[in-house]
Order: sequence, then structure tokens, then C-alpha cells
Amino acid sequence: MRKFVMTCAACAVALTAGVAGATGVEEDETLGVNDPLTERRVDIKGGVFFPPMILASAGETIYIRNEEETTHDVTAIDDSWTTGPIQPGEVVEVVVGADMVHCFKSSYNDEYKGAFGSVETGAAPDCFELSGAGDGEANVQ
Repeated sequence: MRKFVMTCAACAVALTAGVAGATGVEEDETLGVNDPLTERRVDIKGGVFFPPMILASAGETIYIRNEEETTHDVTAIDDSWTTGPIQPGEVVEVVVGADMVHCFKSSYNDEYKGAFGSVETGAAPDCFELSGAGDGEANVQ
């Protein structure tokens, strides 16, 4: 019985070490900026904003990271606000305003579209269409 308990304990230690190794995070390691588990982020990659919609409350900071090799920006579909140019590899912050237009695009490529959805309801803004992620045709909020 004692040998069985020791074997189970050794398996548990090995499994725990394997899980920690798989995550790439060592114990007591600071995760910091650009860690998907510790920040609210939209990535520009693969020809899209990912995720295309992120739930955000007024006053919340959302990080926008450009993972592509070309410059982009994040601009309201009515051009009322913008991040300005985001260089490849750069991260910028957007503070979500209560009265700002919540659907956005890249003015460098109009096919890149996204939105800030409501944390309270989980709903997308009226200007957001999943297929077009905000075509600018609907009323904006």
C-alpha cells in the first residue's frame, strides 16, 4: 500500500510539472503586458481584429496589439476617434468612453472591423454585424 501511495504522489508531481511546463509560466513569474490571461486585448493579426468584438465597460482600458507586418490603426467607423498609426509589434491603449462610437475599423484596410460590446448585457452595439463587424450602415451609438 505504501508503495502505491508513493507512486501516486510521484505521478501527481510529474503531472503538475508537465502542466506548468506546458503553460510556459514558471511559479512566481510575472506575466506582464501582452499576456492574454491578465489583460483585455484585441490583436490585429491574420487579416482581422481578434476577437472581432470584446466586451468593455466605459472607463475600461483595452490594449490593441498589431501582430502584422504592416501599419494599422483603430478608428471609429464614423472617424470620431482613432488610435493613430500602430506600427508592427506595437501595443496601444484605448480607454472606452460611454459616448464613443463602439464600432471600429482600420483606416489602412477597411476590411478590418470590430466593436466594443456591452459588459452589462453581452450585446453588440447596433452598428456591429458579425459578418461585416460594423459596415457603417446602421445607426451608431
